[in-house]
Amino acid sequence: MFCLKLLFCSILIFSLQKYSFAKTGKCRKVTSGLCKDIISYKFSLPTLLKHTKRRSANKAIRMFDPFIKMNCSPYLRPFLCTVFFAPCNRKGAKLPCRSLCEGAKSGCAIIMERLGFVVPEALSCDKFPKQTSTSHCIQPESFDLLPMKKQQ
Repeated sequence: MFCLKLLFCSILIFSLQKYSFAKTGKCRKVTSGLCKDIISYKFSLPTLLKHTKRRSANKAIRMFDPFIKMNCSPYLRPFLCTVFFAPCNRKGAKLPCRSLCEGAKSGCAIIMERLGFVVPEALSCDKFPKQTSTSHCIQPESFDLLPMKKQQ
């Protein structure tokens, strides 16, 4: 199981680093059981993680099922859904804001670490844009969540 997780993480890292964030091709309806009730927009193919088929994106996000079921953070599911199913947009991919990532990480990172799940580098919060009044990113408020406050 650990080898599968390591392989998945490696593929995920490679995929996100190679994604050009350029204009995307096809727009598809979100069908993932994890995301369809919280995402009303159509998403872009290929995805940020280079999934060219909706089925492969649905399968890949399932790796995070145990952590979503543990409810380690209310931010985790929205964050993952916006990474795996970025909104279809003529300007290119719209990423989740860093604050959404930080919210997911704050509650789940320790649990993931204890269980031997390595969070892919591609999902490192510094890869996502900071939330500002003019930022073009998906904010926690989109899911009725408050942005994470910086700890002093």
